[in-house]
Amino acid sequence: MDDRKSTKTFVSLSIVLLIFLSLSSMSSAQIIAPEGPGLDWEKPESHRLFLKGDSGDPYLDNNWSSLTGQPIGSIDFQKTAGPVNLIDIQSAPLENDLDFNGNITIHLFASLDVANDGCRFTNVLPDSPLGSETKFSVSLSLGSNQVLSDIQTNSIIMEESFTLAHEFFVNANDINVSLQKGDLISLKIDVLHDCVQTGVLWWDTYDAITGIEFKGELINPELDQTVDPNGIIRVEFTPNSPWGNDLYISQVLEVIGPVEWEDLIHGNADEDTRLDHFETPHGYRIDELNRTVFTWSSPNKLSPGKYMVDSCYKLSDQDPGESCSLVGVLRFEVLKSEPAFLNGSWAAILIPLGIIAWIGVSMKDAMLPLPAYGVILLLALTTLGPALNLPDIDYEEPRMQGAAPSFSLYEHGSESELVELSELMSNYDAIVVGLFTPSSPNAEVQRVDFEIAKKVIGNDVAFVQIATGDGVNSLDLEGLVDKINGSWPVLMDDSDSTVGKSFPSRASDAVFVIDSAGFISSWKAGVMSSQSIEDAVDLSYRGSGQSPLSIFGLILSTTFLPLIILAMPRGDKYKLPESPLIPGAGFVLTLYAASIGFALWALPVALFSSFGLGSYWIFIELFLSLLLVYHGMSMLLRGGVKEIEIIGKLIYSKLPDEYRNWRKENRFLDDFHLGLWVAWLLWLRAPSAIPQAIGAVARSGILGILICILFFVGYSLMAGLVVILSGVIISIPGDISRIMGSLSVGLRPRAWGLVCVILGIWISISIIIGPLMIIL
Repeated sequence: MDDRKSTKTFVSLSIVLLIFLSLSSMSSAQIIAPEGPGLDWEKPESHRLFLKGDSGDPYLDNNWSSLTGQPIGSIDFQKTAGPVNLIDIQSAPLENDLDFNGNITIHLFASLDVANDGCRFTNVLPDSPLGSETKFSVSLSLGSNQVLSDIQTNSIIMEESFTLAHEFFVNANDINVSLQKGDLISLKIDVLHDCVQTGVLWWDTYDAITGIEFKGELINPELDQTVDPNGIIRVEFTPNSPWGNDLYISQVLEVIGPVEWEDLIHGNADEDTRLDHFETPHGYRIDELNRTVFTWSSPNKLSPGKYMVDSCYKLSDQDPGESCSLVGVLRFEVLKSEPAFLNGSWAAILIPLGIIAWIGVSMKDAMLPLPAYGVILLLALTTLGPALNLPDIDYEEPRMQGAAPSFSLYEHGSESELVELSELMSNYDAIVVGLFTPSSPNAEVQRVDFEIAKKVIGNDVAFVQIATGDGVNSLDLEGLVDKINGSWPVLMDDSDSTVGKSFPSRASDAVFVIDSAGFISSWKAGVMSSQSIEDAVDLSYRGSGQSPLSIFGLILSTTFLPLIILAMPRGDKYKLPESPLIPGAGFVLTLYAASIGFALWALPVALFSSFGLGSYWIFIELFLSLLLVYHGMSMLLRGGVKEIEIIGKLIYSKLPDEYRNWRKENRFLDDFHLGLWVAWLLWLRAPSAIPQAIGAVARSGILGILICILFFVGYSLMAGLVVILSGVIISIPGDISRIMGSLSVGLRPRAWGLVCVILGIWISISIIIGPLMIIL
């Protein structure tokens, strides 16, 4: 007997377990994991037009009433001998075309005006003069399409009041109609009431939703996204609806990721993957079909990975108790940026290979001691730092560090004046440029930030907005120009987005602060707050953070490592001066020679920027890169730069005899060249250091001229200190350093010349096929 009970218990538990597992598998099967990018919508099964208004002025709209209690709308009717018209109305004209394929139900809620069942007692013979039933006759037309024509609803013996209204309905199935914008929906309701008690047709409350129900797809919303080159996402939502945008009460959109495709499901995101949250649109635009498009833009950059825009919308014709009437999930992938044709790591490979090849060729003529070649290989290794910081070589790659790209664009408006960067530089202390793509919500955000910043900064700073990117249209700028009202010009880039592509952000939303010398002081993708603009402008007056002290930071990096090898002594032992010299005379002579060598390079660069040649700086930088090639070739072929040697010898000849007797000319020229290499290495690492610290400051006024002179002297002295520090470091090993230096004394300058040739060619190619290719 116990075995039977155990068996029954086991079978019962097994059945329950199987049922549970089958239900679990069914529920999990309903959620299909996505496998790639795409757009999925969860749309309502039906949409409604509700009867609204009072008995004297009824109308149709799509707002679900949430009121309870006495219905707002009602109309009485008495016992009649035939049909009596109650409602004959039309909807507002459709705001968009509509293709509808589905079923339609007319819902009517009615009852007696008293809570009793008197009609039931008098219903002696239904459907006869002795009956007491009520029914309605309905006619419905969609545009020119007559869908229902005096079709009668179900018959009901009415009782109760509005608290328990009876539902009358009539169906129209398999409707397939096309309506055009401006068409009307017409509804006619007649009543046949056989009861002597007064009946009432109710509407406009939560539980008496008299009106028209469309069962089928009625809306066709669109959701799209774009990610600009800076990783900033812009989301666009087009609320297609025959009733217009008012159907959409509210929306919540979230950017989720990066996660795997199977996790990109509505409502299935962890908190740490929610990157942004949108509600009220940041902006609006009108598309080519004259539809309003809601736009949002995120301040957060998206890294490569898989993402989704998870969106939830509340619709006015759906149950207000539902949290999401419409759900849209847009899955997309942010790909890794296309690798450059050649990046800096290739230069780090080419330099050692070039030096090894050059050593191999030189060995055919004469064989030097192996330690000398070890020194050259060590020099090649120290150049990896400068090489890795070189710009990429790629087609139409903008110059990331340096001057702002020159532009000459027409102002949008009736006057269409030409606005040039060079003219703005001449008339203002700084220029704030806002780039924006067509219909971007960031254009309006930039406008607001510019207005606030302009009130604080004053009229010494120019503000400009430039529309760039694909699809720039003058019509898209009308609203923005009207709001700006002449406070600053709005320019329109050409069809190829030449100006936009030349900026470091490329043709995307960004804000740039440009100093008076034409160099980018600060920039930010998307928008920049008014406070950040004020801070960046103030910083541009002081050299944009560039100063002689900034060289200290570069000393701790790999920028000046090659100088340590180049500063190796020639092999001569240190000799005490025969005549008394000032304390630290050796350091003073090195500082003097290296500072002048640095100044020979820095002075023309400082003057060019001080004279406001920033708008032509890309050509100046091309000349500098070719000059670096020339200096490298001179070192490679003859071990020194002829012009530098002439100037160095001239300066050396002016030294007092006691100093010349103690410090040989070749040692002085070595320090002279080292100062020049400090200038080149500084330019390779921070191309805008001298132009911003000296040129921009010089253009800020009389006080700026005095400050820039101090900065120039400071940079020169700092260059000399870098050379002294390099010499001190390399002298630490003592005789080993002296011996290694003497063995490689003729090889090091030529190897360094080969390095300079490679570096110069790299920079010149990057400029020619990059920024120059954009503007030519």
